[in-house]
Amino acid sequence: MDLFALPDWTIWGLIAAFLLIVEMLTVAYVALGFAAGAAVAGLVVWLVPGLHIFLQGLIWASVGLAVWLGLSRWNRQRRAARRDINDFDSRDALPPSERSRPKMRPQGEND
Repeated sequence: MDLFALPDWTIWGLIAAFLLIVEMLTVAYVALGFAAGAAVAGLVVWLVPGLHIFLQGLIWASVGLAVWLGLSRWNRQRRAARRDINDFDSRDALPPSERSRPKMRPQGEND
């Protein structure tokens, strides 16, 4: 079977499926973004047959980059809003009456 004898939309679909599998095996949003870009490029090529390969690649790259950047921004905002479990203050476990901050000695004062 000659892969390049397939219609363009089929090739874009195979690329999208491959990148989706790669994204599932890794934790990178890059592959997911470009899988979505390949799916959109395949849909556009299916609707507009005979589209030049340069325009197909441009659609793939622009949609893939936009999805990847959007997912990166969404994930960054989601992580910023989440409380850090490593930011632990042991005084939070004490009752409110015992939570006073330790008194700081003035600098230069020795015991």
